[in-house]
Amino acid sequence: MPTLRTTRPKSRTLALVATACVLFVAVCGGAASQASARSHKQTIVVWQFWSGFAVGLQPLQKKLDAEFEARYPQYTVNDVPISFTQMGTKLTAAIAAGSGPNIVSVFPGVAGAAYRNGLIPLQSYITPSDRKNWRLLNEAAGPGGDILSIPWTEYGYFVYYNKKLFAKAGLNPNAPPTTWQAFLKDCRALKAHGITAISGGFKDGYEWEWWAYPRLDQLMSPSVTKQWLAYNYPITSSPFQTVWSDIKGLAPFYAKDAFGLTLYNDAYTNFYAGKAAMVLDAPLVSNVVAAQKALGTANLGVFPVPRLPGSRYAPFVDAGPNSGWGITKWTSDKTGAWNYIKWMESKQAQELAWSMGRLIPNNAQAATPTNNAAIRSILTAIKNPVSHTVYVGFPVSVLAINERYAGEMITGKASTDSVLKMMEQLRVTLKPKITG
Repeated sequence: MPTLRTTRPKSRTLALVATACVLFVAVCGGAASQASARSHKQTIVVWQFWSGFAVGLQPLQKKLDAEFEARYPQYTVNDVPISFTQMGTKLTAAIAAGSGPNIVSVFPGVAGAAYRNGLIPLQSYITPSDRKNWRLLNEAAGPGGDILSIPWTEYGYFVYYNKKLFAKAGLNPNAPPTTWQAFLKDCRALKAHGITAISGGFKDGYEWEWWAYPRLDQLMSPSVTKQWLAYNYPITSSPFQTVWSDIKGLAPFYAKDAFGLTLYNDAYTNFYAGKAAMVLDAPLVSNVVAAQKALGTANLGVFPVPRLPGSRYAPFVDAGPNSGWGITKWTSDKTGAWNYIKWMESKQAQELAWSMGRLIPNNAQAATPTNNAAIRSILTAIKNPVSHTVYVGFPVSVLAINERYAGEMITGKASTDSVLKMMEQLRVTLKPKITG
């Protein structure tokens, strides 16, 4: 903590006056001195969207910041929650102005590289110990190898299902589908019994992408995945065309009004109310708990996105970083900013994130105790070494095109080919900015 400056008295008289003031300062000046010390603290401004992912994460946010301040008393954290939908616009404006936050939530990979004009490469800060304990650093590197965002917490895509509704449709409630053909067969059986198969919404566009990522993962070979993450594989190629066409084919298994509903949070609300047999989630583990509370623990089942006929891998789940941390170029105290990231990545911080918010840790040393069988199965699948993701190869602005037209694609008002072409056109336009 910065110390207060003092000056040597220039005369005996001044010295006597200073001495006489000591008792007064000791009694009355303590609070003023502490206030002055506080005023000399450096402020670290953090823009993040993670605390808005689920209800109840704000106490965790405050606890994490308070723990950092206790460890580094020379700093005060000004933590500014910003919605994910607004983050890109605000960060782009801040980069243009050359001022704003010191630390910002951005997804790693290509998504982070889109802001390379305003973020510093972080790979030189990462120690061998960090590399040993912090998962997903390979996925974090953007085209050219720079890591502009450090992964923080993890996700994996799973389907939750209502066992009672499966049984009502004559399906085995303890044998969820493992292949895409079986999944479609179950959807048809549910529909034939008057049951909405999938709870969802396409108004915000995310539902489409949540089906796309785990399917693209399976259809892209390791070499193609490498090209895609290096920004050298077109969105109009065969895997995208197949996946977009298959997602459109799910339309009959949603409720009739699903195209005007949102994934956040209409899809979950309807599933919790028993209005549909399945819902896709990313998941926040808190959603598993909410579903179990609404439907009964024994009545909730969980399974990964089913395996495709042309899958290039052994069974796995789409899993990756749920968000990340970047440091802006105009930050003068980059050591302090890095210390904040180090704290958030630490075993202690991530165990707090698990215990208070059920956020899945990115630190391999962090413990995730639970007696919940469904949650244990999710954690095991996410840590599978084969699990990976291709979502970090998408620029956020390219995804925004798909989100804009998701409802129109699922209803047939817009062709999947035309949307993929628009996405690819923007992806090509952005290439100089992203690859440098």
